[in-house]
Amino acid sequence: MQRNELTRMFKALMLISAPIMLEQVFISIMGIVNQLMAANVIGEHAVSAVGMINSVSEVIIGLFMALATGGTIVVAQMYGRRDLERAKRAGAQAITLSIFVSVLVFVGFTAFRTPIVVGLLGDAEASVFYAGLDFFIATIPSFPMLAIMQTAFGIIRGSGNTKTPMQITLIMNVVNVVLGFLLIFSWEISLFGLHIVSPSFGIIGAGLALTLSRFSGMVLILLYIFTKSTTIRFNSVKDFIPNFGVLKDILGIGVPTGVENSMFQVGRLITQMFIVGMGTSALFSNMVAGTIFGFMGIPGFAFSAGVMIMIGQMVGRGDYDDIKKTALFAMIAGSAMFAIICLALFPMAGFIAAAFNASDESAAILIPLLRFMFIMTPLFWSSGFVTPAALRAMSDVRYTMYVGVATMWGLRIALGYVLGVMLNFGLMGIWYAMIADWIVRSVLFQYRLIKGKWRANLPAID
Repeated sequence: MQRNELTRMFKALMLISAPIMLEQVFISIMGIVNQLMAANVIGEHAVSAVGMINSVSEVIIGLFMALATGGTIVVAQMYGRRDLERAKRAGAQAITLSIFVSVLVFVGFTAFRTPIVVGLLGDAEASVFYAGLDFFIATIPSFPMLAIMQTAFGIIRGSGNTKTPMQITLIMNVVNVVLGFLLIFSWEISLFGLHIVSPSFGIIGAGLALTLSRFSGMVLILLYIFTKSTTIRFNSVKDFIPNFGVLKDILGIGVPTGVENSMFQVGRLITQMFIVGMGTSALFSNMVAGTIFGFMGIPGFAFSAGVMIMIGQMVGRGDYDDIKKTALFAMIAGSAMFAIICLALFPMAGFIAAAFNASDESAAILIPLLRFMFIMTPLFWSSGFVTPAALRAMSDVRYTMYVGVATMWGLRIALGYVLGVMLNFGLMGIWYAMIADWIVRSVLFQYRLIKGKWRANLPAID
């Protein structure tokens, strides 16, 4: 590619991805702050419990994200055609679908909350189990809020507006941290002659802060999309009445993506259960490593979302010639950003362990794990995850589903069990298997993209 073309593509990608990147930076920082508060006030057992509960939460969040992805891609394709009416209708149908699914999840989790936590933490120490149960109960009501919010974010992003979701996410995470501080810690204040003393609500306070912050995010994005949006704005209740033709388009992308995401998250959950049997130190170390990866993986996540929106709109315009170059460029840009971040973080592994108040036993596991992660991530993550995001925007969702499910169950789970449990490599064995998953995904997705077989799945322009 010529230098001018590279510059143009980089500017276009950053225009969409930069707000998502900033949003993710803020989410990660606020998440780390909350976990540091929990670690230093409540202890390692609470952090470990939150990590496990978040694992089952991520299975459901993955389902919500799949529905949001279906809505985002259909809206992006319609917006690329400049068919704003169909884009609006698709967005409304996506929200209707998210409400229906999330209410089912809420009812199911409420009814089976204790058996779920027993399945996750039944083998853990009692303090970890009860902390996990308290946190789960406090966060269950937030799932419908989260589903609606994510879907509405996807609709707005599909129209090319990534700034508004970023701004709302910043507000939401400030709410989360402020409420977390007020509810996790014990504090007292004298005001107008009154002496107010607040008890520490501990892990329940952390869960309530998360739920209330998600509620604030849902309210803000719905107010925006109904009253202020200049791209996609809802102005009729009729748009939300189920339209099976539109729902078919959304589900055509959302169902395979949902199967892939759900199987991916279930696989992660199974590997987490392997780790539970390795002890609290391994569980804690894995949680911290996952938190740090969430922070350093921000460019990759942002470029995945950005390239999906860009290519979705290109597909809608029928501009197929630049699709492959755009996808390859996003993948390379993600790898380059990973390399810069990981080079900066590599010497800080010991500091990270100390910041999370890791015990000597946990630090002995965590520090080598972090260094391994800093080496492998720039090499394989972007090609294994940014590329399939581009393929989904081309409606090539079945291939990404088949590859994603096969590598998760064949490598992360089966190989992870062999290395981590049977051969007693412990937590490092689980991560060795995960990197093997990344490598195979990278090879298969790059082959698909370069060979151009995705063209057979491009939607017809009507």
